[in-house]
Amino acid sequence: MQKFDVIIIGGGFLGLSTAYQLSKMGVSTLLLEAGDIGGGTSASCSGRAQTCEGHLDPLNIQIIRDGLAKHETLEEELGATYDWRKIGLFLLIKSEELWNRWKERSAILTPAGIPTEVVDRNSLQAAEPHMNTANLLGAAYSIEGMLDPLKFSLAYAKAAQRNGAVIQGRSRVTGFEVQNQRITAVKTNDQTYYADKIAVMAGAWTSKVTELAGISVPVHHTHAEALVTERIPEMIFNNVELADFYETIHGKARAVAIGVHPQLNGTLDISEAVTMTDRLHKGVSAWGATSISKELIQLYPFLEKARIVRCWGRPTSFTPDEEPLIGWVPGLDNLFVATSLVITITTVPLLSEWMAMMLQGLTPPVSLAEYSPGRFQTA
Repeated sequence: MQKFDVIIIGGGFLGLSTAYQLSKMGVSTLLLEAGDIGGGTSASCSGRAQTCEGHLDPLNIQIIRDGLAKHETLEEELGATYDWRKIGLFLLIKSEELWNRWKERSAILTPAGIPTEVVDRNSLQAAEPHMNTANLLGAAYSIEGMLDPLKFSLAYAKAAQRNGAVIQGRSRVTGFEVQNQRITAVKTNDQTYYADKIAVMAGAWTSKVTELAGISVPVHHTHAEALVTERIPEMIFNNVELADFYETIHGKARAVAIGVHPQLNGTLDISEAVTMTDRLHKGVSAWGATSISKELIQLYPFLEKARIVRCWGRPTSFTPDEEPLIGWVPGLDNLFVATSLVITITTVPLLSEWMAMMLQGLTPPVSLAEYSPGRFQTA
């Protein structure tokens, strides 16, 4: 009988970092990933460790600020490099309403330890001389982190394995055995595993997994597409995003919210074309690439002749109130879920510690009760 203290389902940022934290605590841990380790939605992102774009409640600000600080020593702790670095971020402002909103946000974020300022168009143009700023008032500016998302995932995976965790890719969960309101076994296509506790950290696929145990959790998704250019001369010096990213895509069947992210190898990661869909997939479309390219050329005309070398797509999960889902699931005594973090890469080093504590029945230093799945239960 293959028996573990905890089985984690999902081999992305959340699952791998929590497996690492549990293995550090001496907890026997099995992680099951349907595809390749670190090869799902987590790997299909620009690698931004966002800072100033999160919600403004005290808990969210704390986990962003303190999670970002942990990255400064995390490569040494994991014994692997994932290309961690700091980079400037400009959030482009096109209206007076956005200008005023970001002035208000900066007045909250900066004293809380996330320095943010609003700069005018001249300052933006000086920092990004090749940008077309004609229709911009300026930008919100902050410092954020960048990393290689696949290297980040594999650094956690290898560190967890060194501590004794079992990390298995190509192991799709096909069902559960449930007795007396507890999951007693997890079934894959070729094995059955037993555990005291089950943690589902499968991103947009989380609800599909929990439904195998008869439990529904409110995890929804949109589909995001991005592209990568060929190597270009160093002519873009900061990450660039829209200051109204969420408003731009919210509630629309199709929308483009342009983002430009220079990579260490000289390529550009360009995001993001977003589609509302019920289908979970990692495909791309002609509409996505052409729509992103059109927005990109308007912002940086010199890129008109740049070639696209790769495209990617991924489902991006969210909950009805757009807050994370973290905690024990009502209806089963030993089922834990974690998904839909508002800002994932920044907060993973901190939240994984706290989630590992919760999985062991310990109390984390800060309560995550407001993220509990139980908040969606109706009386």
